[in-house]
Amino acid sequence: MGNYRGCRFILQIAAKAFIIPTCMAKIFEHLLNRDLAHVIRFNNRPQHFPESVAEHSFYVTYITLIICSLLQKKKIKVDAKRALSMALVHDAEEAFSGDILNPFKHFNEKVYKAIRDVNRQMVGEMFADLPKDLSRQLVQLWNSENASKSIEAEIVKVADKLQLISKCFEEIQAGNTYFEEILKEQLRVLKKLDFPWWKKIADEVLTGAEKQV
Repeated sequence: MGNYRGCRFILQIAAKAFIIPTCMAKIFEHLLNRDLAHVIRFNNRPQHFPESVAEHSFYVTYITLIICSLLQKKKIKVDAKRALSMALVHDAEEAFSGDILNPFKHFNEKVYKAIRDVNRQMVGEMFADLPKDLSRQLVQLWNSENASKSIEAEIVKVADKLQLISKCFEEIQAGNTYFEEILKEQLRVLKKLDFPWWKKIADEVLTGAEKQV
């Protein structure tokens, strides 16, 4: 009997040593996921420099950092950490949907709403391997950015447009005229934006933009 108990104790210790907690294993699997690095934007246009959603998200986050810094210098209250987190995940659903082309996405309100509804239901799958509390937090950030009801979400929207302008400029500099109209349109939109915080930094951010058109 004593030998049996001793053997069972040894087996229990061995099991604890070699069984990896499920959440840790899934976190590592999540870290291996590079789907967004292979989703190409503007896949219906010729490009000299194909851009992935991962690249796009990096630059949107970087521009978000710059905007937050400018606003903080002007004593405008903004949660920079929240804005940066939103920027990082703002296109997370495209790991599943791909980069949906704007003419299709905005064909009419019914199509646009259907796409948004599916994205809202699917985005949680992107974070499903993470601990539940973190997964919920990231989904909430994605939803908040999409709702555009906070200054942080508005900042990401503006950063998204500025990133698109930089992408267009790079292509145009290499002789790709397909992106000229997109650049002009994004500049027009930014100049008409009436976000109170944006009006306080727009001139500073867009100085020299006209020379590049």
